[in-house]
Amino acid sequence: MIQATGKRNILLNVLLWAALYVFWIFVFQNATITISRTMQIEFCYLVFIAANFYFHLYVAIPRYLNTKKYGAFLLVSMIVLLGTTWLRVEVVLFINAIFYNILPAQINFGSLYFNSLLNIFFWSLCLIAAATIVDRIRYQQYTLLVEKEKVKNELDFLRAQNNPHFLFNALNSVYFQIDKSNKDARGSLMRLSEILRYQLYDCNTEQVPIDKEIIFLENYIELQKLRLNANYNVVVNIGKDVNGFMIAPMLIMPLVENAFKYVSHYADSINQIEIILNYEGGVLVCEVANSVDKTAAGQSTENSGIGLKNLGRRLDLLYRGRYELHINKDHQKFAVKLILNVN
Repeated sequence: MIQATGKRNILLNVLLWAALYVFWIFVFQNATITISRTMQIEFCYLVFIAANFYFHLYVAIPRYLNTKKYGAFLLVSMIVLLGTTWLRVEVVLFINAIFYNILPAQINFGSLYFNSLLNIFFWSLCLIAAATIVDRIRYQQYTLLVEKEKVKNELDFLRAQNNPHFLFNALNSVYFQIDKSNKDARGSLMRLSEILRYQLYDCNTEQVPIDKEIIFLENYIELQKLRLNANYNVVVNIGKDVNGFMIAPMLIMPLVENAFKYVSHYADSINQIEIILNYEGGVLVCEVANSVDKTAAGQSTENSGIGLKNLGRRLDLLYRGRYELHINKDHQKFAVKLILNVN
């Protein structure tokens, strides 16, 4: 998902620069020079204006301006502007000497440098301002979308609260009616009760400790294993470092739920489910894979895609630009890998 978005952004940037390049050629073309000479001049400007633009957009503004280091921002901006202008002048002098036999001594260096400086500064400033405005509009739209999603989720939660509360209380009543000697039944009912408790009370916040999310997943996995026989092998590997950070609730659950829902059902071979969680350097990596029936592989992966699409939409709202979701599928295995920057 992130990779596809990156490719679209690259293509859009290339098209915008190409359009600007053509615009400059037609606007600044005059009768005193050839069209090819104009193309060379404007291309020189294009390269160094683009260098200024991307440097400020991805380095100077995030690192200095957004962190209120105004003096450092001005100093770095001036150095880059003067440096790229000097490079642009040197390139122009080289082109004139090679293609037009105009020696550097025949050109007024000061005038060429000053004109280049003004052009690069003016167009870089305009483009950075335009990008900032567009980014601001997109951020406002994104914020509005998040707010709407929060309101919708809250309304959906309130509508669904009555029945789960009744079920939760009923389970507690049934638990005490089960004979104490039947430890398996009481244990399973307790796990189900804990799952409902987590969904009802702990998931009301925007983020929960990863420890609670893991306990919820472990309870769910143990309940699912009750209906599986010896032909099913469920491997759960949670790294010791997966602790001490917060995460949006119920993000990993759809991956695990899909694995149990669409796992293969071979009677003569082992059906596999593998769940792996690791955490390092502020990045949580969740890998979930399950074997699939060869005859139903297409159908199962298509149905799984619906749940993953919903998960992707939620990740876009909560962790935009901070996650990767990779899906690999074939006739034997369906695997999903979620890489999430939780910092």
